[in-house]
This record gives sequence, C-alpha cells and structure tokens, in this order.
Amino acid sequence: MRIMKLRLQADESIKCQRNIYEYVLGGEQDKSLLQIRLFEESTKRAAYTRQTEAAKEKGVSNCPLCAIGDNANKTRIYKFNEMDADHVTAWSKGGATSIENCEMLCKTHNRSKGNK
Repeated sequence: MRIMKLRLQADESIKCQRNIYEYVLGGEQDKSLLQIRLFEESTKRAAYTRQTEAAKEKGVSNCPLCAIGDNANKTRIYKFNEMDADHVTAWSKGGATSIENCEMLCKTHNRSKGNK
C-alpha cells in the first residue's frame, strides 16, 4: 500500500492528493476521488475511431477545427499519434474526463486552444 501511495503522490495527472488514502483503502475502485485530468488510452482510441469514421463519411478532417478551416488540412485524416485528447468543456471549468467530454484535435490545434 505504501508503494502505491508514493507512486500516486508522484503522478502529476492526479489533481486531488488528499484523496489518495481513501482511494487506496477503498480498493482503488473510485477514480473520481483522484480528479485525474488525463484521458485513458481506451477513451482516446474510442474518440479517435468515432471522429475518424464520421470525418471520412463527410469528406472532412478528423480534427474538428481543421475541418472548418479553408486550408490544405480541411480534409486531412490525422493518424492517432498525430492527435491529442481534449476536454470539450475545459477540465478547469468542471468538464469531466470522460468519453462524452473527449474529442481528438490535431496537436497544433490542441496546443493553441488553451483553457477555452
């Protein structure tokens, strides 16, 4: 238990350090206690697949912000590793780290978006 606690305390994605004890003692079941800001890999892949399939049907980019532009990236289909997961409603404004609040953006758009 001590090793798990130390690993969790060192994890920068955990935003609620005071709940680590409750999380560990509760059998590591309720992740909401830790207020984790990062999306799980499975969530990112599901969002990527959903967006990419919809984009291909429409003939637009799988980055929603590129798709509304008028440059060469308007129809570009990015690879998974060329995209970042983004909170539709910003995490700092109460947006959940869930599949419903996850969209994939090209790295350029995600990094320029900021806390909007």
